[in-house]
Formats: sequence, structure tokens, C-alpha cells
Amino acid sequence: MYTITEIEDAIISTLKGSTMNSYCKKIDSYQIEGGDLEEQIRLFSGQLPCVLVVYKEGTFDYFLAGGEYKEMKFSILVCAQNMRGSGEARRSVIGTYQMLDDLRVALTGNACGLSIHPLSAIIEVAEINTKMFSAYSMEFLTRVF
Repeated sequence: MYTITEIEDAIISTLKGSTMNSYCKKIDSYQIEGGDLEEQIRLFSGQLPCVLVVYKEGTFDYFLAGGEYKEMKFSILVCAQNMRGSGEARRSVIGTYQMLDDLRVALTGNACGLSIHPLSAIIEVAEINTKMFSAYSMEFLTRVF
């Protein structure tokens, strides 16, 4: 069974090899310190647009034949800002809406070079939307045997 770090690194590597690498200033792992997501993201505002990957949770299940597999969820945060305001951080050419589309294309059905069940997008969540700043997360599910 692969480690969390191995799968997270494979996702990051896949995203760096996608079209997102042509416009994102940062594609990396992340952790949020404390409860204020908006403030934490603003700390690296000079690195926007960016894509940030983190392991969210895992659950174990067992086969009738005695085997085991783990369902793993990864949360991927896309962040953008645009000084024009009026929702441009979401709607512009390199806004979070386009980033979500590119993220889904890059990862859905992709095993990222590993022997895992291909990733499936399961949910999108609006995290922060202000006049000039936008962040959404998309969760992906895989199964590891």
C-alpha cells in the first residue's frame, strides 16, 4: 500500500505536468495553521494563482476474501486573485472557475503513475470569495489495495 506522502507527491507531480503549470506560480502540498483559511492563503498572495494539495481522510474496508483496501480523500485548493474586482478572481481567464475545470481534467480518471484506483472528483466547495480574491477546494477519492 502506498503512503499518503507518495500519493500526495504523485498528485502534485501530475499537476506540475498539466496545463495548470503554465499559469500557476505554486503547485505544492500545504497545511493551514489555525482556523482562518483566508488569512493563511493571503500570506502567500504573491504566489497566486496556486494549487495546494493536502490529504483529507481515509477509511478502511475489508474484502470477503480477507483483503483490505483504504479509501483516501485528497483536498485540492485552487486560489486566485484579480485586482479588477467584480468577481474577476473567479471568472477571468486564470480565475478559480477555469482552474477547477483544468484540475478536473488533469486528475479525473488519472492514477498519477501509481497502482491505485484512478482519482474521482467527488465535491467542489467555495472556500473564500471576496471582490479580488477567490479560493475553491475540490476533493478527489482513490482506493488503495
